[in-house]
Amino acid sequence: MSLVLVSVPIGNMGDITLRALESLKGAELYIGEERKPMFRLLKELGVATPKNYQLLNEHSTANEIKKLAQRCKEQKAVLLTDCGTPGFSDPGAELVAQCRELGVPVTANPGASALTTFLSLCGQRLTEFDFLGFPPREAEMRTQFFKRLAKTKKPSILMDTPYRLQKVLTECAELLPERTLVLGLDLTKGNEAFYSGTAKSMPDQCKDNKREFMLLIH
Repeated sequence: MSLVLVSVPIGNMGDITLRALESLKGAELYIGEERKPMFRLLKELGVATPKNYQLLNEHSTANEIKKLAQRCKEQKAVLLTDCGTPGFSDPGAELVAQCRELGVPVTANPGASALTTFLSLCGQRLTEFDFLGFPPREAEMRTQFFKRLAKTKKPSILMDTPYRLQKVLTECAELLPERTLVLGLDLTKGNEAFYSGTAKSMPDQCKDNKREFMLLIH
């Protein structure tokens, strides 16, 4: 049948689009990262609890994604993430590729995106940048990641899980202390905040331990 990539709010539920609501309410198969966050999000948006759903996340195997694409061929499916735009820094890209191989129509309902929101609010005019996504979890690979980052002159943007906020700031302070950082926290929420300064000063500026964030290093 079809697959629609539905962008959902990154914090403020008022950012949902009319097209997104239409797609969500008319879907036969709901594909999300985790069951509880997906059901909670749909409830907040006024969408009935799905009877037919499937999970797609970093634990999904290539074979599972192929089977999921086949289901999209048979049903009107929607793909959504916990927040923001699906298919960007998540396994949604593999599902889109598999659907195209099967001839399944794929389209997107554009909307909220943490990256573009951050770029518009960071106060820096960037003509180019590297989006690095999530740093590696393993300690040695993570250290090498930040050492390579210290050598590049191009502005870079990264993100990580909320509970690694202070870890990221500490790593930046230790491995690239003189670089300038712009930190955006809880974008579009009531407690949205921005900090800027050198990497070595950032851990003292931001005392938060667990918040959604995006970080510009330049």
